[in-house]
Amino acid sequence: MGRDPSGMNSLFRCGVLGVVVLLLGLMPSVSGAAEPEPDAPVHLHHIARGETLIGLGRRYLADPRRWRELARASALRDPNRIAVGTTLRIPLRLMRVESLSASLESVVGEARGSAPEPLQSGQALAEGGEVNTGPDGHVTIRLVDGTVLRLRPGSRLLLRESRRVRDADVVRSGARLERGRVEIEAAPARAGRPGFNIDTPQGVLGVRGTEFRVASDVEQGVTRGEVLGGAVAFDGSGGGAAGRRVPAGYGTVIDVQGRVAPAVPLLEAPDVSGLPVLQEQILLRFALVPMEGAVAYRGQIARDARFDQVVADLQTTAAELRFSDLPDGDYVLRVRGIDARGLEGRDVDHRFRLKARPEPPMPSAPAPRAVLPAGRVEFAWAANREAQSYRLQLAGDAGFGAPLRDLGDLEALTTSIEGLVPGVYQWRLASMRAAGDQGPWGPARRLELRALPVAPQPAVGDRSVSFAWDGLPGQTFEFQLARDAAFADKIIERTLDQPGIDLPLPGTGRFHFRFRARDADGFVGPYTTPQHIDVPNCLRDSSGACVRVGDRTVNLAP
Repeated sequence: MGRDPSGMNSLFRCGVLGVVVLLLGLMPSVSGAAEPEPDAPVHLHHIARGETLIGLGRRYLADPRRWRELARASALRDPNRIAVGTTLRIPLRLMRVESLSASLESVVGEARGSAPEPLQSGQALAEGGEVNTGPDGHVTIRLVDGTVLRLRPGSRLLLRESRRVRDADVVRSGARLERGRVEIEAAPARAGRPGFNIDTPQGVLGVRGTEFRVASDVEQGVTRGEVLGGAVAFDGSGGGAAGRRVPAGYGTVIDVQGRVAPAVPLLEAPDVSGLPVLQEQILLRFALVPMEGAVAYRGQIARDARFDQVVADLQTTAAELRFSDLPDGDYVLRVRGIDARGLEGRDVDHRFRLKARPEPPMPSAPAPRAVLPAGRVEFAWAANREAQSYRLQLAGDAGFGAPLRDLGDLEALTTSIEGLVPGVYQWRLASMRAAGDQGPWGPARRLELRALPVAPQPAVGDRSVSFAWDGLPGQTFEFQLARDAAFADKIIERTLDQPGIDLPLPGTGRFHFRFRARDADGFVGPYTTPQHIDVPNCLRDSSGACVRVGDRTVNLAP
């Protein structure tokens, strides 16, 4: 039989190499094919003339002394005789790597690393670094493989792995969630390449490109995961605990012993079709349709559709979401139900606009549901320091579809309307900033005019001052009256069961007031913007009434 030169040359001198290896005692004899590691990510290398396992170990491996493992990974029967063109499987875990930094794409609210200085958008996050979010902290992190992590309030995350396998053009990324919540968009990984994985104290979640959420509950000692797209492998940290592959639309819990519970369907997205698209109150209220199976709800508000710029995040057991202290603007509300296991369901987004400023001034006259003589009616209101002028509308119905009067650019705090015939009217006020920036309308007030004249009902009388506003059933109110706009010198501070209060005149001069509402369930809204009234320093008679000459009040010098 003739010799095959190409076959002989393809042995890359392994006979001589084998003798050297055996003499050095570095490799045991191989009696058969070795068992490769199942599903381990590998780099494929095609053997060229003159290459040896030892040489490839020096070229590729972080520890060249582990070159023997290349034979086992490729199931080589005889590592001393390898033909040219043989495909060698090099485990990525053995190859040389270099660390790369992730990027903090967005930082909202309180967020810090291991150092006391706050984190900033655009900052790099090195391998081994950490991110800690405060009660209002939201951080978006982009990893080297393109995976995006959105860390929510009260969380701690470690960037466990962020590196590139230099000779394979492969990146590897992984994180550890010590506590809190993170929403993940994992970048797709090709076959034979490592996917993103995140571990918690209870287990490990691995993916090859999907969207899911992870929550590490340190109080209950469990990990919760919800899969929104693709599939996620859940593996518990307990020895021998069986893992589970969870598809999109399902979630599971890993308990304190590392056991993975059977996957269950996530709650469907809530119905938000009836939510308002315009909010005109500083306290935002979104009444939800109660969902079967939901024991709580989560609501998030963001400035952007990707929810990188989250400005509010709350969980409530009530079927109503309430937010406050947001500046005017356009927002996206994201809502989902939470089941009895603590698993959060599918999302639904609702766009809305907040236009609550400048707040409408508080009307002071006529009083709510006042009955006055027909003819000339005086309207008055408190000053709003954010307003440059005011607008008043008077209509025959609460819809104000065809106002009888529409008075704008009112710079004073009073105005009058002549020639009003007997009947029932509705009137309302709004504050105006410069360039026609109008705030929301205040609640409409009912006014009845009768032919028989009745005494007027001013806000500031000779001996008393009255405040009245609109409230919801079951609300109580915290009312404050002070001499200064900062309310450091408070004269009166009362808790009221009704939306109004009558007080003796507190003196003369300018007085500032504000109030806030407390709902029946204990939720306290923000204070209204401070407004003020002026009590004249007039000459008073023996009964305490201001002395008048004709239609003018006799005022004393300040």
